[in-house]
Amino acid sequence: MNSIEKLTKATLFLAALFTGNLLLAQEEPIVEAISAAQSTPIHVQLGLSSTMLFIIMTGFTLLLLAVVWSMASSTKNILKYKQDQVRKKSNGTKALLALFALTFSTGAMAAEEGGGSTSLVPFPDSIFWAYITVDIVLIMIILYLAGIVKGSISDMIPLRGMFKWKRWKNLKARWKSMLTKSVPIEEEGSILLDHDYDGITELDNELPPWWKYGFYITIVWAVGYFFYYQVFEIGDLQEAEYLTQMADGEREIAEYKAAHPELITADNVELLTDAGAISEGRALYDQNCASCHEPAGAGKTGPNLTDDYWLHGGDLSSVFVTISEGVPEKGMAAWKTKMPANEIQAVLSYIFQLDYIAPPTGREPQGELAE
Repeated sequence: MNSIEKLTKATLFLAALFTGNLLLAQEEPIVEAISAAQSTPIHVQLGLSSTMLFIIMTGFTLLLLAVVWSMASSTKNILKYKQDQVRKKSNGTKALLALFALTFSTGAMAAEEGGGSTSLVPFPDSIFWAYITVDIVLIMIILYLAGIVKGSISDMIPLRGMFKWKRWKNLKARWKSMLTKSVPIEEEGSILLDHDYDGITELDNELPPWWKYGFYITIVWAVGYFFYYQVFEIGDLQEAEYLTQMADGEREIAEYKAAHPELITADNVELLTDAGAISEGRALYDQNCASCHEPAGAGKTGPNLTDDYWLHGGDLSSVFVTISEGVPEKGMAAWKTKMPANEIQAVLSYIFQLDYIAPPTGREPQGELAE
């Protein structure tokens, strides 16, 4: 008896076996016995809903069916190659198709019987055990097919012919010859030069094509590179590219600082010179500082901000601290509670570019001369 006959008979036997088990599982007396023995449904014992258990069991069963189908197809191809008996192969395939159809129809009948339940997808214990039976049978079929495949692939010579290993080896050798232009050892005499240095001879091998073509590509690349950067000046040279990247970096830093004013402190405050920052500083000054220091900074109740004399330090850091912390004993508020650090930086940048207003229009100098 050959392998195809064994496969057909075993398939029919297993189909009859699990069909009988399914029919037994659907008998009312057995269902009642199981229900009496297990007062708590299985899905409750597992901590799952009936719908979730149905999805898990159905998915696992479908996975087993897919494995069986794949292994059956592989087994069929192997046996077809080894024996080429179309009729017997066809009978085995039909038996497997009948097995799958029977499995699907049984599962459908099991699902219909639970239609009276109030659950979204009723899944009584009897159907659960029916699924278990089907899964066990499918696993047995997988193991049987695995045994057939294992026994068939032990004969590697015909398998090599079936998968055309020889053709692949020939193709590999052809590609190797195209890439290296190497001469077989037994034919090296045809490229042997007349040079003889104390018994040391020399072969006239060609350069490998991959090396030559790679060298040609570098020449073409160099020419294109020269015209792209030097002749047509399409791309930036290293210095221009560096300056562009530096400008982009400075812009990104400024944008980041503007988005995070809390990062500006007396230690890292900077003097802004761009028109936008000066304009912003002037608007803030007019709104918050002009009433005490006069719109042009000449001084009113507060000191003159246009001269070089300062009461609390005239460097950027000191002026930032003065505006931020205020001078309560002299009536100047702490502006850090009213303006974020970036606005304070804009105000002091505006103050540092004010034109000098001498007395008597401006107030007399106060404090010490800034260095």
